[in-house]
Amino acid sequence: MHLGIIGGIGPGATEFYYRGLGRAHRAANRILELTLVEADVDELIQIMTDNAPQRQAQVFLCLTQRLHAAGAEAVAVTSMAGHFCIREFEKLTGCPLVVNTS
Repeated sequence: MHLGIIGGIGPGATEFYYRGLGRAHRAANRILELTLVEADVDELIQIMTDNAPQRQAQVFLCLTQRLHAAGAEAVAVTSMAGHFCIREFEKLTGCPLVVNTS
């Protein structure tokens, strides 16, 4: 399965999640097919400060559409704003989501 990742905390956090996906795929004897988009951390912080989860869901929808156009079949939300707007985002997208709950 081709996965898409929405990053947004920074390269270190995204790379941490990417490594975990790689390990899981190797353990399952599968090849990881992956596309990454990076959300703008300053925009994420401002939207969270404004307490505007619907606006963040729209940002994620745009990023998900880019991932889908690149072939992603599911999207991993690794951004710090993921839990902030996940309910709103789930209502907007028809794409299966993988949300980091740790």
